[in-house]
Amino acid sequence: MMLASLLLAFQGPDLPMPVALYRAQVAAAESAMRLDELAVARSWLDATEASQRGFEWRVHDAALEESLASYATGATHAYTLDVSPDGGMLALGMTDGAVALRRTADGVAEAEIGRHTGVVSYARFSADGKRLVTASHDRTVKVWDVAARKLLVDFTAHHNPVAGAAFSPDGALVASCSYERDPKRGVYGIVHLWNAADGTLVRTLEGGRKPVVGIEFSPDGKRLAAGSWDFCVFVWNVEGGAPIQCAMPDEGIYNGVDDAAWTADGRFVIGASKDRTARVWNAATGELVASLRGHTDSVHGLALSADGALLSTASGDGVMKLWNTSDWSLRATLRGHHGNVVACAFAPDGQRLYSSSKDRTVRVWDATTTAYGGDRHTAVTATYMAQYSPDDSLVATAGWNGRIELRSGHSMAILRSWQAHPDGKSCHALAWTPDGKRLVSGSWEPVLRVWNVEDGKELASFVQDEGTNQLAISPDGAYVASCAGKKVLVWDLAKGTKVHEFTGHGSTVLAVNFSPDSSLCLSGARDGKAMVWQAATGAPKFAVPCADSDVAEAMFTPDGKQFVVAGRSGSLTLHDASNGSLVRNLARLRHGLDHIDISPDGTRLACASHVIALIDLQHGSVVGELRPHREHPYNLDFDSRGLRLLSCSTDKTIVVSDTRLLRDRLLAR
Repeated sequence: MMLASLLLAFQGPDLPMPVALYRAQVAAAESAMRLDELAVARSWLDATEASQRGFEWRVHDAALEESLASYATGATHAYTLDVSPDGGMLALGMTDGAVALRRTADGVAEAEIGRHTGVVSYARFSADGKRLVTASHDRTVKVWDVAARKLLVDFTAHHNPVAGAAFSPDGALVASCSYERDPKRGVYGIVHLWNAADGTLVRTLEGGRKPVVGIEFSPDGKRLAAGSWDFCVFVWNVEGGAPIQCAMPDEGIYNGVDDAAWTADGRFVIGASKDRTARVWNAATGELVASLRGHTDSVHGLALSADGALLSTASGDGVMKLWNTSDWSLRATLRGHHGNVVACAFAPDGQRLYSSSKDRTVRVWDATTTAYGGDRHTAVTATYMAQYSPDDSLVATAGWNGRIELRSGHSMAILRSWQAHPDGKSCHALAWTPDGKRLVSGSWEPVLRVWNVEDGKELASFVQDEGTNQLAISPDGAYVASCAGKKVLVWDLAKGTKVHEFTGHGSTVLAVNFSPDSSLCLSGARDGKAMVWQAATGAPKFAVPCADSDVAEAMFTPDGKQFVVAGRSGSLTLHDASNGSLVRNLARLRHGLDHIDISPDGTRLACASHVIALIDLQHGSVVGELRPHREHPYNLDFDSRGLRLLSCSTDKTIVVSDTRLLRDRLLAR
């Protein structure tokens, strides 16, 4: 039903069925992504016809796959995993009972240490990495010699499925957790502490009226924390006694706890809950310190980096989240799995994060990057311009405060900045020379300024009667055209002299652009006209009326054979560049628009409206939408290969919508 209604919405009278179907599928994927239904979004994207896939598909595809590597686990999935202390090996506890080892370097399977007869629920290395303890639903806990691949201890004192096991920091003890059932007492949670060398029971701890799930020793080895389906995390002294109960708040959602972890300093315990949160408590008092929200399904697993700075949460919603333990703020959401994420573990050096999922993969993540969710950067003021250099190595941005910032095209880190125009006059017109060595800027100040990119020094200035709405540099680097009031001024960039004034418009000129061969100019104004004229002489060729009163922007296609006229109220039309005749009506955006850009391959028109709307130039109409900003995007720019779309907004954000997978983006840096 959903697809049928979408097809009706997207199939125009002249739109082929494959095109309409693709647009409906992309729209469904976009909707699912906005609702964080990532597996659903993935299925819609995968269902699209490969020949139809364009820029919008590649952006969404990259957003749904942010892992560095993915390793298939075969017919079953890893229910639990851990990383060896030397960082070289992954231990996987499989749902079919297998205990397997894989190399972290390449994911290659090393060996199967042994087997349980039920699901392996927990696997943990000893601090020296020589042993591995595994717990299983088959009611046993086993200690393995990792190097010899042999069983050392088979602990069978539990009478029900075991949901957690861990070595003490010194490796002398193992704690394992489960539950017991008594005719008089009913169900109650238990923890067995036993000698890791021979399985001798040391003592048993009790807590609550439900199973105990997930367990970990405190960093000093003196306490134990375990989650409970009795809606809490219990903290025991290893020597015995009643536990401290870290109670889950009752928010009307089932809130059993599935895993527990300690912070590196031993001050706090963390619980992973079925109520879609992770909670943080003071381990000494049981006082709730923080509630980590954002997952849309149960939180299954927890992991802390060795330095204690990062917490990872694994959830049934198909994502992991990274949290800063300094203030419990969200650092990143990690997308890539196609199913429930059930476990996660950091490498000892904190550089990598590993996860397992019901999608039968183990994935590797960069734990240090800030690029998850795309490159998003904050400026100090409203940003009006963001432009790639011709070779994409740099990005120039400018905004209300009149400053130009020069950023790395790979990392978006600020390399240098300078005051280009007076504060309060803004800098809203900016263009690169074709050699990438100079920038020309315009403002409400009636002066164009030319800048040396290398050191930010002013090379020349062109005085005008009025401020500049927009400017453009001819592809051959000879001319600068600027919109000043009702005129377009054309300047010789090398000589610094005015070539001529184009005065064909009857109202304020808002846009100007050159044809690819530099011979023609295309301008648009508030008089409702787009005009094509000779760049060298200003002689007009023809005018095209706009469906709206104002022309926000007009731009030639990369081959120079056509041009787009964009009305501020949202109309978009494609015209023949030889005579101005209408080729097709592209779309009408309900919320109007500010600026446009065309992809280098000429297939997509990007429009800065209430969202970034992507238009199919061949068939017309909106084929995809991007929502990278909190407020409306103001300006945008494709890179030279059409792999990235740079956008900026008055909400002070600069965003790169990237079609490259995260691993490729990180390599490029």
